[in-house]
Amino acid sequence: MDVKMPDGTIVTNVPDNVTQADLLARYSASQTPTPASSNQFAETGGGAAMGRPINRGQLNIQAEPRPLESVLAGATKSFVDPAVATAQLLTGGNLGTSEFAKNLAQQTKPYEEANPASYIGGRIGGSVLPAVGMAKGIGMIPSFAKVSSLKTATPYLQGAAIGSVTGALTPEETGKTGQSLYGEQLKQSGIGAALGAPLALLGGAAHTIEKAGKAVIEPFSKGGQNEILGRALRQFAGNDAETAIRNLRAAKQGVPGSMPTVGEAAGVPSLAAAQRAAMATSPEATNALANRQMMQGQARTEALRSIAPESRVAKYSDLRERVANDLYENALSVKMNIPAEMQKDVAELIKTPAIKSAMDQARVNAANKGFDIANPTGSMRGLHETKMALDDQIARLNVPNASSAEKAKMGGLIASKDRLLGFIEEINPAYKKASSVYARLSKPVNQLESIESIAGKSVSPAAETIYPARFASELAKIEKEGILSTQQISRLKAINEDVQRSVFAQNAGRGVGSDTMQKLAYGNMLNQINLPTLLRRHGLSATVGNIAARGSDVGYGRANKELAVKLSEALLDPQKAAALMKLAGKDMKASVVSPEQANLAKLLVLRNAQNAIKGASNE
Repeated sequence: MDVKMPDGTIVTNVPDNVTQADLLARYSASQTPTPASSNQFAETGGGAAMGRPINRGQLNIQAEPRPLESVLAGATKSFVDPAVATAQLLTGGNLGTSEFAKNLAQQTKPYEEANPASYIGGRIGGSVLPAVGMAKGIGMIPSFAKVSSLKTATPYLQGAAIGSVTGALTPEETGKTGQSLYGEQLKQSGIGAALGAPLALLGGAAHTIEKAGKAVIEPFSKGGQNEILGRALRQFAGNDAETAIRNLRAAKQGVPGSMPTVGEAAGVPSLAAAQRAAMATSPEATNALANRQMMQGQARTEALRSIAPESRVAKYSDLRERVANDLYENALSVKMNIPAEMQKDVAELIKTPAIKSAMDQARVNAANKGFDIANPTGSMRGLHETKMALDDQIARLNVPNASSAEKAKMGGLIASKDRLLGFIEEINPAYKKASSVYARLSKPVNQLESIESIAGKSVSPAAETIYPARFASELAKIEKEGILSTQQISRLKAINEDVQRSVFAQNAGRGVGSDTMQKLAYGNMLNQINLPTLLRRHGLSATVGNIAARGSDVGYGRANKELAVKLSEALLDPQKAAALMKLAGKDMKASVVSPEQANLAKLLVLRNAQNAIKGASNE
């Protein structure tokens, strides 16, 4: 039997047991696309990543290209660009060549938008890697070797020529034709010549091919970014890089909870300046380092106050008072018996102006306590109250920045008290024992009160952070007095060293430029081939920098941001920073190439990298 389908197709020889409804159902199923499995690259590569048909009845279901597909798309674009540009130039953009270039750019746009870093990595790799591979062979051409051996003028012309050609061989992707096309390509050719001329003067280190080719794609991999960070840190450290590495590896917490940063631990002024520059230019570094500084300040204040907490001061003070009061009460209850031979000494002691004044105060103090001592020299309690009055007068004069007159007066009072105390202890051994115990129990109290005093004078009440200069001054003063134990001094010194380390990081060294911190990826490529030195030597820094700025932002913008985040993380971890610097310090194996080949490699690598970046910015 024959059956006519909805589209007019006649199906012949249909078995009798197959109904028209069955046949229609089978037809509909054959027209429905079958999703591709999402785990096979062969089914999703190339145009398939954009949902184009892979084979009959099957469509790709990926929402957007994956990183590997973006890399391949970028590399493919770089490979075909020179051919497309050549076709444009030969036809004036006619015969569909400009339209083809425009469509090609539009087709690759989704790959770039989905995975920008992967795409630009493929673009650069597709341009640079062939140049690196060709360099050795081209360098063997006798005419090139001969031209390369000439002095300044010829390398300039050589570089300008190569730069001009590579600039022109980047497609114009806006659909222009005729004079508009040629005008645009002429402008690109001029930019290429301006960049190519100074690049031709680069020196001829034998391993340049490896370094230059690697540098342009490093920002797009984790390992490459680590090497960039390590080189940047070494560059910031200058000649003190190895010293910085040793210090960073040995970095420890001087105060519990106060983790040092790289700028604090390295002991190198330029790294301290680099840390400040990172804080000034990177929001991530600003937040991370500011948070670390806050934690450090809290840890130091807590460590200082933990040496002499109020509870410990109160505990030792209470112990001293309880023990001493019992001993003094026993000593004061002893009936005073002054030997005849000492009566004359007592009479002379009473005539001392300081003691006469203290006795008057002793009577008042005793009356306030509820007892009458009448003649202070007539009882042990009277002599004790006189001695206490002298202690009070001495304490009132013992103030910071005392005048010479005050110091002299205090010296006289101390001498009078010592004479009185010697007399009391001689006639009453029990009192001498009480004084000895009180002095012994007073030592820890005096130590803790001294430390408490340092904290009171050195800690900001509002910010709860330590004033560096004031704390250092108070520590030096109390160390000189010899009141504190060796252990207490050591703990205070550890806090001071931690504070001063932070001061060093805030003030030491000259700052690196903000542009250096913001463009680590692009700067890495230029520094690896020693371009900045060459450009400065020939007075071309500003010219080349202005021309390349736009391309560098497009090609390395995202990588620079990623590196800024990683740099802020590294600045918080001295051990990690030391490892990165050590990694970057390993000597690269020199390639066996001639200086001429190395020169050509540098030129081709930079020109093609710039070309790829410029091409990406056009898309």
